[in-house]
Amino acid sequence: MDLKPICPVCGYSELPEPPYDEQGCASFEICPSCGTEFGYDDATKPAEQLRQAWLDRGAAWWSDRRRPPAGWSGSRQLEESGLLNPKS
Repeated sequence: MDLKPICPVCGYSELPEPPYDEQGCASFEICPSCGTEFGYDDATKPAEQLRQAWLDRGAAWWSDRRRPPAGWSGSRQLEESGLLNPKS
């Protein structure tokens, strides 16, 4: 079973391709949920720092070109992704 790629910053699970490939090369896709450009924004700041900045902005939907899924909530998305409290 193939897992959908998720954003390591906000947990958005409908990315068109993984943020990084098997060799670690960035896709340079921009997450429509949090606005992180993989390979650019996360080249100088860790995902945790980008996540906190997104949360500080209210965990709002970033893209003005794509609409959020029906009933979307940034905080719920992040909670359901397990990124807030990763299991050890």
